[in-house]
Amino acid sequence: MDNPVRRLLWPPEKKISKFVVNGNTVADIGSGPGYYTIAIAKAVGEKGKVYAIDSDAAALERLKEKAIKLALNDRIIIEKASASDLHMIPDNSVDFVLSSGVICCMAEHKAAVKEMSRIMKQSALAYVEVSRQPILNDPRSVSEKEWRELISEFQILKEGSGIFNRWAFVKRIT
Repeated sequence: MDNPVRRLLWPPEKKISKFVVNGNTVADIGSGPGYYTIAIAKAVGEKGKVYAIDSDAAALERLKEKAIKLALNDRIIIEKASASDLHMIPDNSVDFVLSSGVICCMAEHKAAVKEMSRIMKQSALAYVEVSRQPILNDPRSVSEKEWRELISEFQILKEGSGIFNRWAFVKRIT
């Protein structure tokens, strides 16, 4: 997930640059080894903060090493957790949520969306993306119908789909 070819073809800065600014608090749900987290940490600056949440301890350890090497560890809060339990992030405290390819890797889809909504400030935005999975009886799969239900929890600003994924930019409904 975090390799030079991917960075060249799909630079993480491009995806976040319209939504993340200096001083923001951002939640990178499913951060892995930090593909987006590092770019977000640079964008939020010294006054901002990034919650990097993932259930993979090894990936989080790689992220921690990168953050220390780049002197960004003071603004990245690394937590091993599920997207369905973000208790370490206060209610209404996040300016932007990034959830790229996470919901489709877990079974508790609705709980994850509920937690994302809970942590978002009233004016917060989120980018939510799921992979299309060919195994329909897999509890991690997100069907078209379920996708519609999940994003209906938000005000949809823009959405789309491709061969391999579905995505939406959303705003918290007040």
